[in-house]
Parts: sequence; C-alpha cells; structure tokens
Amino acid sequence: MIRLRYRTGWLLGITALICCLPLNAETEELLKPFSATFSVKRNVIPLGELMLEFSLNEKGEYHYTAHTLPGMLAGWFSADEIIEESHGRLTRNTIQPISYTYKDMGNENERTELVFDWQAGKVRTTSGGVTWSQPITSGTQDRLSQQLLVRLHLAEGKEDISYQVADGGKIKRYRFLVEGEEDIETPFGQINCLRVRRSKESRKPDYTIWFAPTLGYLPVQIERKRSGRLYRMVVETIDQKESTD
Repeated sequence: MIRLRYRTGWLLGITALICCLPLNAETEELLKPFSATFSVKRNVIPLGELMLEFSLNEKGEYHYTAHTLPGMLAGWFSADEIIEESHGRLTRNTIQPISYTYKDMGNENERTELVFDWQAGKVRTTSGGVTWSQPITSGTQDRLSQQLLVRLHLAEGKEDISYQVADGGKIKRYRFLVEGEEDIETPFGQINCLRVRRSKESRKPDYTIWFAPTLGYLPVQIERKRSGRLYRMVVETIDQKESTD
C-alpha cells in the first residue's frame, strides 16, 4: 500500500457534471485533513520514518503527500529521501487524481510525473526525460489516491475491492481483500481494525494492512514479509485538522 521505492513497489473519464458535484457529508467526514507519522522497521531494526499529510478544501480539491526520511536502511528501502504527491478532486462517490509526482531527492534521474487527462481518457507519464501516454478507464487511480479510495470503500462495507492504478509506467490492478477483524496495539491504545491483504495483478498478496474504523479507516499498521524478514510500518502520531478554504 504505502511504498518507499518507485522502481520496486511497496494505488473512461468522469463527466464534467459529476466532477462538479460537491462531497456528501459521509465522504467529507471520513476524509478529513490529517498528518501522521509512521516508524518503519525490519524485524526490530529501525529503518526510517514516513510522514503522510492530506489537505482538502471546500471545493473538494485534495493534496496528499508521502515523505520518506531514511534512517538505517537496507535492502528493501531506498537510502534516499523520497517525496510522493497526488493532487486531485473528491466527488460524491469517488476520487479523481489529476497529477502525481515521485521524487528521489538523492537522484535526479529518479523523478516521475503523471498527468491525468480525463477528457481524452489518457494518463501522460514523464520519466527519465521520456514522455508517453496510455489509455485509462473511469476510476483509474495513482499510487497515493488509491490509498484514499480504499478507505471510502471499506467504510461502505466492501470486502473485496480492486482498482486500476497507474504505477511504474503501466496500468496495474490492485486488489484489497478483507480477511477479518483484529485488535492492534497502538500509541493510542488498543484499536479494533480490519485486517486486509493487498495483491497486485495475479500475484500472491504482498502486504497486510490494518485499517482502523474509529480513525476514519486510516491504516495503523502495515506488514510485508520478504526473504524471511518481516518489515513493519506502525503509526506513531496522528493529527486531524480542519478543511481549508
């Protein structure tokens, strides 16, 4: 779900009328502006920190940022500072990304930009000085916007969710499957969560994510097993804010 490398992977257009519809009360209440920090560990070894920040104005325009700060890093993670950003719109029942950027602050060549042209039904990708376009269908997401949309769909009670996601210069299918409920220890005490497995394309599930209904279905823990090692991301702080004008 939340990934720390663009290359390795750790997410047809809506009509103008729909895009202009305001958020309904349920969507606005669930996707409140927030900032959160997560610690990242391999087994018990600290690897770094992830900061998420989501802002939303009264027009339903959002800005979502994932900022990775490395610590002791090895293997799965990049040794560089990574910034991902998604801009778009929230409507009554979906999320429409407009642009997405990925920046490896330690490598100028590791920069990618996606621009969604919903009228033409295409997404334009620029990476390594090369630009190309691909067709998209209604509901296609970027790697950050799909993190917001899955929260909305879990709140609706959906248990088997899939999206087309523009990822790595290709259109890929992400699937989220609810396995059950589980209590998770957090800095805020014990929280009941939905345990969800995420898979990509036809591959086996690669992430287990715990979403907390009492926190607007924010993920509070994310795990991945790789090469016999357990990588875990755990929420440390959450600060919910008011929408901006």
